Amino acid sequence: MNTSLFKEICSTYATGVTIITSKDNNKDYGFTANSFTSVSIDPLLVLFCLNKEAKSNIALKKNSFFNVSILSNVQKDICYQFANNKLSQKERFSGIKTTESKNNIKIISNSCSFLECKIIDTISAGDHFIYIGKCLSGEINKSKLNPLIYHEGKTL
Repeated sequence: MNTSLFKEICSTYATGVTIITSKDNNKDYGFTANSFTSVSIDPLLVLFCLNKEAKSNIALKKNSFFNVSILSNVQKDICYQFANNKLSQKERFSGIKTTESKNNIKIISNSCSFLECKIIDTISAGDHFIYIGKCLSGEINKSKLNPLIYHEGKTL
C-alpha cells in the first residue's frame, strides 16, 4: 500500500478535533490532534499520537501533565492555528482565550469539554509517539456545543 492511498482511506473515518496543551519552564505548548481516544475505564485512560519531530515533545517529556480541549464546531480557526507548523508555540496561543488547569496548563476556552491528564506511558510507534495519560479531572461546557469533526480533509 502507498502513503497516498493509506491517507485517503483513513480520511474516510470521521474524528473529533482536540488541542493538546502542555507546559515546560513557563512556556506553553499546544497542537491540534485528531488522534485522541479513550483507552480504559478502570483506570481512566486516554491516548493521543504525536509526530516525533513535534516541538511539544519537549514539554511532554519534561512535564508529565497535559490537557485535552475537545473543540466545538465554532472553533475551526483555533484548530488551524494550532495545526500550523510555521507558527511558534507563542504564536499558536496568540489571540486565543484560555483558562488554566490545576497544574497551570492552558485550557482552550469555549471548547466542548476538557480533560486534565498525567502521562503514565509513552510508546514509540513508527514516526510518532503514543502518549497514554491517566485522567485526573475534567469538565463539560454547559452550553451543549456541537463538536468539531474532521472528515476527508475538512473540518465540519
